[in-house]
Amino acid sequence: RFFVDLYCTKDRRFLTINSNSKTTSEVWLVDCRHPFESPALVQARTTGVLYHIEHRKDQLYILTTYGEPAEYKAILTDNYIHRINLDTYCRSYRNSKLPTWACEFELESHPEHTTSTCYFQLSSPVHPPKRFAYSFKENNLIEQAVQEVPIIMNCHTTRLLAKSKDETLVPITVFHNKNSKELHRRPLLVHVYGAYGIDLNMSFREEKLMLIEEGWILAYCHVRGGGEQGLSWHRDGCQHNKLKGLHDLRACITLLHQLGFSQPKHTALAAASAGGVLAGALCNTDPALIRAMVLQAPFVDVLNTMMKTHLPLTIEEQEEWGNPLEDEKCMKYIKSYCPCQNIKPQCYPSVFITAYENDERIPLTGILQYVQKLRKAALDHASRTSKKGNWIPNIILDVQANGSHCDSSWEHSLNE
Repeated sequence: RFFVDLYCTKDRRFLTINSNSKTTSEVWLVDCRHPFESPALVQARTTGVLYHIEHRKDQLYILTTYGEPAEYKAILTDNYIHRINLDTYCRSYRNSKLPTWACEFELESHPEHTTSTCYFQLSSPVHPPKRFAYSFKENNLIEQAVQEVPIIMNCHTTRLLAKSKDETLVPITVFHNKNSKELHRRPLLVHVYGAYGIDLNMSFREEKLMLIEEGWILAYCHVRGGGEQGLSWHRDGCQHNKLKGLHDLRACITLLHQLGFSQPKHTALAAASAGGVLAGALCNTDPALIRAMVLQAPFVDVLNTMMKTHLPLTIEEQEEWGNPLEDEKCMKYIKSYCPCQNIKPQCYPSVFITAYENDERIPLTGILQYVQKLRKAALDHASRTSKKGNWIPNIILDVQANGSHCDSSWEHSLNE
């Protein structure tokens, strides 16, 4: 469950020995001035508490989830380990507003501990990266350079909130061409992930601009399980809460259609890796909401994967999905939403899947089984219904000899 790594603080004063899982961490410090002394423990491992260490001018900067609410907080304390008290040394820190269009933040380089200015880039799927400088002393934000790729001035950004099954409001970010008429007739590409506390990838891609120019609508559903609204947003969408992410996705697509953004017969759903769980689950429960689904190395065989402890990441992944081997309720719960376990004869959307022969994280065998069952279910449904003009989906699997699901090149084929 735990991974160990070494890191040196920016001022080169301490070597940190970090032991981390997805939910818990522990850090030991080695004073570089006295490297042969025993490492000093910062905070003993506490289930559910994460923290990270930096050092500057005889003070430790600690980013931790300790305390309530269980979100990341900044703490400043002396570097005397025996005097650290996380309850006592909390300090407030300033906030600075970013441009309203900003969706992605990328630090250009890790600033030195002595710097007074931080340089970074802001972007969105349809806004090229813009370079900014932030002054810690003056607390102001300055745009540094003009982007190389021109912005489409007629691209409109809309931020919506969909009400999920339990009344939770789920954010949606929508991009479309201002000049597009009759948006309900335009094709819609919906993106989803919702796992591991990771945000949807909303960095700039020129292909996204091409889609906007061609009249497409792009929607990004920030469902629970992701990290868009903090650690609690992730916790509300993992393990025994995984179905909440599915409810969120359903609510998002339904709201988009209700507001006139496309319609089911012009809607496609895109997901990669663990995002395939929610996409595949929606394909089983609400196939009429979409006409096509594009998946890249999708995680669609959750139950069987989590029962194979010999796989390299299964033990670690239990903090995200649960342990069906030791918990019967967990097994039944995973089975209730696992895409591969809930395929049935019905009218499915067309599906295009990219998989990789040697992908260690997403084994090809699970995807092959999923595709086989999906094709059989679609054919069974078609054979049982003899109505004229009945929809028969295309289910295509593209197996790549090289690459892995971490390769972003799949978005190129997606937009083609």
